[in-house]
Amino acid sequence: MSNSERFWEKGYSDAKVWTMGGPSVEVFEIEQFLPRNSTVIDIGCGEGRNALFLVLRGHKVTALELSSNAVKKLRSIADRYSLNIDVIEERIEDFVPDENYDLVMAHSSLHFVTKDVWIPLLREMRQRTKPGGFHNFTSIIEIPRYPVPHECRHANSFDRGDLDSQYADWQILRSDFYAKWDSHPGIPTHVHAVEKFLSRKANPVERFTLTKVDLSNSDNLPLILFDSIPLGADATAVKSMGVRPRHVNRIEMPGWNMTSPTELTGNYVVEDWIFGIYGLQFTQSILTGKYEYFTSPVSLRNSSPLNQ
Repeated sequence: MSNSERFWEKGYSDAKVWTMGGPSVEVFEIEQFLPRNSTVIDIGCGEGRNALFLVLRGHKVTALELSSNAVKKLRSIADRYSLNIDVIEERIEDFVPDENYDLVMAHSSLHFVTKDVWIPLLREMRQRTKPGGFHNFTSIIEIPRYPVPHECRHANSFDRGDLDSQYADWQILRSDFYAKWDSHPGIPTHVHAVEKFLSRKANPVERFTLTKVDLSNSDNLPLILFDSIPLGADATAVKSMGVRPRHVNRIEMPGWNMTSPTELTGNYVVEDWIFGIYGLQFTQSILTGKYEYFTSPVSLRNSSPLNQ
């Protein structure tokens, strides 16, 4: 796929546009369990939505990215806010890790390389992960109902269950599978099947207090109504369509967050409205994603008495 065919380059080249949105929920969930000044690698970081979230919380982040436009934008943001982030413009195939890490991330990037690239890389990263460290990946996986959209086509190198097998000896915290409707600059709304995976390397000397909460319920959102709700609508407008959420998972991310390449906010909120197999995700009260769950939706929460 040439640069001109990569839809994300349109957003990456616009200094005022946030192409992929804000930080991922699971990155927020595990950040509280990272050591102070932890060492993080973000493989295929894009504009740095997760890398910036972690740098703003004092972690040492290396951000690897192939796109020159994304690298330029991320370096500009880091300079503007005096953030210390090591941005490397390089292909995943050429990356040679040289540190030990507390967190390894790759969001929607490893599926662009073949199995003979990502499997040896993850084996090396497993060896280079400190006890108690995390690996977090998202991948688009083709299934008959939801083939990979043309604008997202990639090496198609992940099958459902690949990562569960690779990490069978680690604690698997998330192995979520769902279809997601979203949109980005330059393309209409599209849908793809996504695997969100999070695992932790054992640390026998540390008490780990993160608990998985099952958010599944028997509520119903009629498909005709689900299909009619447009991305970009605000929560009030969606409720006016007759949508009445009874099960809402609300996450407030304290501290500074990037809401655009030029704006910091101290109050970043994500809400998931869950209706049985369907879900609506609102970021800052705007509908940014629609979901069909193939596995039960979950939330990861700190069960330490200090957080009760």
